[in-house]
Amino acid sequence: MRVKWIVALLLLVGGLCSLADITVAPLALKLGVHPGEAGTASVSVRNVGQTVADVRITLHDWWRTPEGKLEVLPPGKLAGSCAPWITYSPTSILLKPGDAATITVHMEVPADAVGDHWALLLVAEYPPPEERPPSEATTGTTRIVVAYAVKLLWIDPVNAAPAGEIREVKVLETSPLKLAIRYANTGNCHTMNTGTVSVKDIFGETVREFPLQAFPTLPGEERVVTVEDPSGEPLPQGFYYVFVTVDFGGDYLVQGGVPLRIPSP
Repeated sequence: MRVKWIVALLLLVGGLCSLADITVAPLALKLGVHPGEAGTASVSVRNVGQTVADVRITLHDWWRTPEGKLEVLPPGKLAGSCAPWITYSPTSILLKPGDAATITVHMEVPADAVGDHWALLLVAEYPPPEERPPSEATTGTTRIVVAYAVKLLWIDPVNAAPAGEIREVKVLETSPLKLAIRYANTGNCHTMNTGTVSVKDIFGETVREFPLQAFPTLPGEERVVTVEDPSGEPLPQGFYYVFVTVDFGGDYLVQGGVPLRIPSP
């Protein structure tokens, strides 16, 4: 009787994994060629294990959930996908221990392309088939497929128009202060966003201020960023207003806020 395998995908978006016998670098490729032109980049794969590695490469779209988790989607599904512009080779590699190979990625950008586009290569290491006793054939087992996610980004060098907005600020906790900030990238380019949280009293004086950790967004992406006052100190009783300012790298800053009341102990 044939063995029934369950394939579990372990997705790696950075660093090394003890389950992986391969390393992949870089994990992000950015191409800034002009519309109507072509560009080429490469990814290196190395077998650092003790057995032959069966490596397979596939092209996908990708997205992030509002909480920042990676979603792998079929190629060409998203309006911002550059998957239709991409060819790559090889699609599979057998690597002996210590050997390395190069994956070549070629991108043909349409002349009418506007705004940043993106895609994803999954570089997956498949385990070798294993023989199992007939008595276990009906129980099945799990095969772990380790896949590195290589993000591909076309950066529009001509028509970039970054923009963003803060759509909501919620107070999750007051001691210490913890916020949930709903931010949307309303422009047409990928941005790395930074910012600050300022707490002002009824007189407009800043009584507490701390930075937002930098976070990326794709065009059209909405993120919910959670931030906590690193001082950990409670605010005194009173009325305040919390201002959140985000710098997305454009010509202006965006701001949102929420009133805050700290009751008596």
